[in-house]
Amino acid sequence: MGFWGKKKHFERISVDVLQPGMHISVAERWLDHPFLLNEFTLENEEQIRLIIGLGMTNILWCSEASDAAPREVIADRPRGPSWPDLVSQARKERDERRVKADESKKSTALAAKAYTKASKELRNAFSMAYSSPKVALEKAMGIVNEVAGAFSSDQEISIVLLSDRMAKSNLHTHSVNVMLLSLLIAKARDASEQDLKDIGLGALFHDIGMLRVPDAVRMKEESERTSADQSYMQLHTDLGTKMTLNLPDFTAPARSVVAMHHEHYDGSGYPFKLAGEKIPLFARYAAIANRYDNLCNPARLEDAIPPAQALSRMYKIEGSHFDQSALASFIKSMGVYPPGSIVELSNGALGLVTSVNRSNTLRPLVALWQEGVKPEDAPLIDLGVETEVKIVRSLRPADLEPEVREYLNPRARTAYFYSKAVSG
Repeated sequence: MGFWGKKKHFERISVDVLQPGMHISVAERWLDHPFLLNEFTLENEEQIRLIIGLGMTNILWCSEASDAAPREVIADRPRGPSWPDLVSQARKERDERRVKADESKKSTALAAKAYTKASKELRNAFSMAYSSPKVALEKAMGIVNEVAGAFSSDQEISIVLLSDRMAKSNLHTHSVNVMLLSLLIAKARDASEQDLKDIGLGALFHDIGMLRVPDAVRMKEESERTSADQSYMQLHTDLGTKMTLNLPDFTAPARSVVAMHHEHYDGSGYPFKLAGEKIPLFARYAAIANRYDNLCNPARLEDAIPPAQALSRMYKIEGSHFDQSALASFIKSMGVYPPGSIVELSNGALGLVTSVNRSNTLRPLVALWQEGVKPEDAPLIDLGVETEVKIVRSLRPADLEPEVREYLNPRARTAYFYSKAVSG
């Protein structure tokens, strides 16, 4: 990570001694400079020409974060407002970048609004799941029809990371997450609109039986559960399935998700120890979505692992549990750096992946850490547009300085929803 996120000492120097490799800050000119970040390492002479073109005569430089020292003064290097076309073009690109960032923020705000509506409806549905099951199903189908309709359209879907404030209820958040992630797999595998509705309904209700399991059992860490606890937990598939049998409009494919989302492809799952293609297809999709969300959003927050590590674990360690073709579709759709991943960029900046576009998963939208800027005003970089920058690696929260970790705020619980694509 170099010196990103660490306190640095800056000294003021003349722009005449700048050269590539020097780490500088232009925060004093944050209102009018055209650069993506207030603080960065100079990469080329064009950036230096831009700085001089802004009329700057001195600048803040950090020696310990630099790969190069000041050069000797170049007597004939131009000073003052120079290269107006270069500066004008850079500012135009900056303004376009800001417009794009504003569009992305609006898209996320719309997703958050839609999520709030869906979550409220789901809470209402779950509250009457056993007392008024038909009404509960009607409310749930309203959610499913809207989301499945969006996934079945030709419009490109982006999965958006929402604030952890949205994730108020573990069961509701988990149910919505599993629905969205299951639909993501199904869309990647060209499911029909009716199939999407069946998958969505089954995934939304996959843990409905948990309402009959005491919190004291559900909230225990898996290693701390007694055999009796574990048997009680496993009953949730049967309890949920029996509830859906009271609903004539709850389709058999959707019910298969409720009944068999804990089956493993190698036959080691429950309740029937089915293996391979004996497990219904939609249940195989939900098994992947369910496991991924349980790794990222466990009952005990301290057991959570970052999204990229969750995908790696599912592929490398737990791969025998899943339909490999469906798992490959899921990983391809989520990207190597799923929403919620903390990443280091090729320019040294640190950020949080906030949205992944299925058409270009290696180049997601990233909110950047920037000292002196409020988190809600964090600059957004669309790597699908800023093609000169790329992700170098994924980071764990523990890898970060406390200030950066708090700023990027890896979510206590991760809530997702869909939006229109945020990049090309």
